[in-house]
Amino acid sequence: MPVPNPVPVGVLTGFLGAGKTALLNRLLADPAFAGTAVIVNEFGEVGIDHLLVEAVDGDMLVLTTGCICCAARGDLLAAVEGLLERRAALGFDRILIETTGVADPGPILNALLLGPALAGTARLGGVVTLVSAVDGAATLDRHDEARRQAALADRILVTKSDLAPDAVPALRERVAALNPAAEIGDAREAGADPALFDALTARPASQGHRHRHHAADARIRSVVLEAGIVDAQRLAGFVAALQGRHGAALLRLKGIAALRHDPARPAVVQAVGHMLHPATHLDGWRDGDPRTRLVAILDGADPAEAAALWDAFFGGPAVDRPDAAALMGEGGAGLFG
Repeated sequence: MPVPNPVPVGVLTGFLGAGKTALLNRLLADPAFAGTAVIVNEFGEVGIDHLLVEAVDGDMLVLTTGCICCAARGDLLAAVEGLLERRAALGFDRILIETTGVADPGPILNALLLGPALAGTARLGGVVTLVSAVDGAATLDRHDEARRQAALADRILVTKSDLAPDAVPALRERVAALNPAAEIGDAREAGADPALFDALTARPASQGHRHRHHAADARIRSVVLEAGIVDAQRLAGFVAALQGRHGAALLRLKGIAALRHDPARPAVVQAVGHMLHPATHLDGWRDGDPRTRLVAILDGADPAEAAALWDAFFGGPAVDRPDAAALMGEGGAGLFG
């Protein structure tokens, strides 16, 4: 049976040299992150010399700051499951994962969304991606993983902006084009607040069906999808149809939905590829604006097709527009009921 309060799992990613360890060290040392279990690849990657180790238990360090530092050693899902099994004894409130610099976060999100041992015990909190002002543009040019890290983020923080201030405006514009739904900020200004890893506190700019891209990032495209209060079965039908047509290209579908049968409680929508996270609901609308707002991030697919599919379900009848009733036959009923 699901636990009453699933543990939020945040993901910290960024390419080699982006400054993940520096940010993580700052967070670990701050009292605001007491009660956080942190999963790293190896303890040696975290500079804990200035932190006092209270206890050592296998692949786990308990720090006097109130954090638990766990070494994944290549098996991330097992590390998460191991922590969750010991949640009552360890007493943590959240989990933070630091990925390797060359990691594609997509498989990590897949594991978190539908890992059988995580069902009902954990939920995806948010993805924070670091991009260095010094070499971020060159890294995005050369590495698919770096582009995916930016495209899948809820927040993108520019690091080392003091070392290359002239490069910051163009870099911010580029990552905004890669991921128009992400909040973009400066890592130096990011406070040590667990809400940093809460996707629902990010402040993206609403852009409707607008989508832009840099020439080197042409494969990864985003589209923002908006509607008012929607029918749960119809929303489930849209997700199923999108996954059926573009599941292999769907890096991420995320957002919140206002459902007709329960409009006061936003439904959190999270999907990666063909996998859909079990529906969760918030207690209320933080901005007081009950509207459905999703973003689809695609790799190699035309975002206009996703926008047209959305319009077929929620835009009303029109010439050359697919019929929503027929599309409902593609499945998905009840996912948000």
